[in-house]
Amino acid sequence: MLPTELEFVWSAERVFTSSLNMLYIVQRYMPFIDTIGLLYALSFAAPIDPKTCHILYGISAWMYFVGIALTEIVLTLRTWALWGKDIRLSIALPIYFLCCWLPILYINHIFVKSHTFVPSPDSRTIGCVILGGKPIFFLVWVLLMIYEAGILILMLIPGFNFLRMGRWSALTTVIYRDGITYYILLFAFAASNVVIILLLPSDLENLLSPYQRVMQTLLTSRAILHMRSQSRKLSSTTARMAILVTQERSISGLDDEEHEELEMLNVSERTWSRSVSPAPSTSQV
Repeated sequence: MLPTELEFVWSAERVFTSSLNMLYIVQRYMPFIDTIGLLYALSFAAPIDPKTCHILYGISAWMYFVGIALTEIVLTLRTWALWGKDIRLSIALPIYFLCCWLPILYINHIFVKSHTFVPSPDSRTIGCVILGGKPIFFLVWVLLMIYEAGILILMLIPGFNFLRMGRWSALTTVIYRDGITYYILLFAFAASNVVIILLLPSDLENLLSPYQRVMQTLLTSRAILHMRSQSRKLSSTTARMAILVTQERSISGLDDEEHEELEMLNVSERTWSRSVSPAPSTSQV
């Protein structure tokens, strides 16, 4: 995946000035801090006093969910693009995101605040000694499953339309293959976290959380790079596929400097959406 990222992200002319490109980079590399770095400090470093443990745990938890939220934003934008940037979803998706994620962040705040850390009884003990917190953390994963299920349904609806109208392509295959795989795996991780929290001891409540965090970032990055790589291969396609390619380039944040293509997208998409003919155009781009 690294060679593809070097080609489509780091070789971009405005790699640090494009907001969408920066969104990709931040969500891609945050796990090195919130998962690897802080996990080491909390679990494998020398004995830490309870106050420092609480601070580090809070930072880790907040960065963890901010990172997951960023990956969800990236794929939510992709779903929005599949709908042709429909004005209804332009309003509904932010509302849906806030309805799910504001409670997630609030529960996370209460959960972190309720944790109790105690001094290590043995000077040879490494990391932090935690007694646990309020048993509400499973609600975070339930809300995350609800959000991901809703986005998956929204992603599938345009796919059925593409199949019905004969507008399926190699790019569409990549988008839906990666997207469906992503949501199935992450839904399974979230469901497993609920089971672990409800059935296992409290000291194991975060057993799968680091794995889910890393997998979420890797799958999101992989989906975006596959989509961008496939769109680059399409030198000639139908008018609708040209629109889709431009949309996905815009959402990936890798070619957002192509303002002329985006203008073509806006005009062409309105024309296509008003068309009453189900037959795809045979004109070449």
